[in-house]
Amino acid sequence: MFSKKRIFIISILILISIGAIFFGIKWWTYRKYFVTTDNAYVKGDIIYISSRIPGTVNEVLVDNNWHVLPGQTLVKLDPNDYAVKLREMEMGLRLAVEEVDQRYAAVETAQARVKLAKSQYDQAKLDLERAKALYDKGVVSREIYDRADTDYKVAESQLNVALKELEHAKAALGGELDGARYERAIVQKPLTQKQEAELNLSYTTIKSPVEGFVTRKTVEIGHRIQVSQPLMAIVKLDGIWIEANYKETQLTHVRVGQPVEIEADIYPGYIYKGRVHSISSGTGAAFSLLPPENATGNWVKVVQRVPVKIVLEEPPPPDKPLRVGLSLSTTIDTHRRDGLLLLSPANHQ
Repeated sequence: MFSKKRIFIISILILISIGAIFFGIKWWTYRKYFVTTDNAYVKGDIIYISSRIPGTVNEVLVDNNWHVLPGQTLVKLDPNDYAVKLREMEMGLRLAVEEVDQRYAAVETAQARVKLAKSQYDQAKLDLERAKALYDKGVVSREIYDRADTDYKVAESQLNVALKELEHAKAALGGELDGARYERAIVQKPLTQKQEAELNLSYTTIKSPVEGFVTRKTVEIGHRIQVSQPLMAIVKLDGIWIEANYKETQLTHVRVGQPVEIEADIYPGYIYKGRVHSISSGTGAAFSLLPPENATGNWVKVVQRVPVKIVLEEPPPPDKPLRVGLSLSTTIDTHRRDGLLLLSPANHQ
């Protein structure tokens, strides 16, 4: 007979064994279908703001961490130089328009001269034909015939001169008169210069292209800035995603579209819901600045990590916003394994 104490101890050992087996099966099942990493970070679009033109800063209307909307003015540059340049281009365009008008007037004058010379030529030709007919019949003298012939040749020369003048007047306008009056190179060039001056003047007001939060502001009033010089950055928080760097051995059954649970270190205990958007086509080491040269020297096998892009199913709640660069832990549920290994063009969303 076993003593009561021994029976109690055996019962405890049996219960512990059953518990260990139960939790062991549960742990094995969890490891089989769920892959986890804490090597995950919030990513987002960062738009760097710079100027398209050089200038002196007159106003800075935002500060670090401010929320800005699309089209909101961030910085104003001194517009005086560009305003003067615009007025100069407007004057050049006005002069070009006047020049075109003058050249059209010259063409019209040349056309009138051609018309007059043509009438005189036609009359001289008719007079010559009549004088020749009368001369042949002996009705008029040789002197009258010669005078008619001379008048004809003079009229012909004047017509040729008038035609050359018309050709020259048209050439000054760029050829034929077809098309709009001011669709000429003489006008289009200063017009383009004026439009460029208008653009440059508009560039003195630097606006936000997107909604987001200002960061890395380096510009201050009075700074002399150059083209493409970074002035600040705007972080878009409405389109953030997660980059989780899983070991290659963990990705055997990971597929596009699988559900993901996400926990941020900044909000312990709160779970965000997401899904696998895509899996990188290369490891992190392959895209590093100095990729490893495994074919040289002594080789040591290192388990590589592959970036997995994860998107949130819904925006973070207002009281638990995610910021670019935050550390996360992600767990992918791989129960459903019929998804894609690589994102195809048809899956772009």
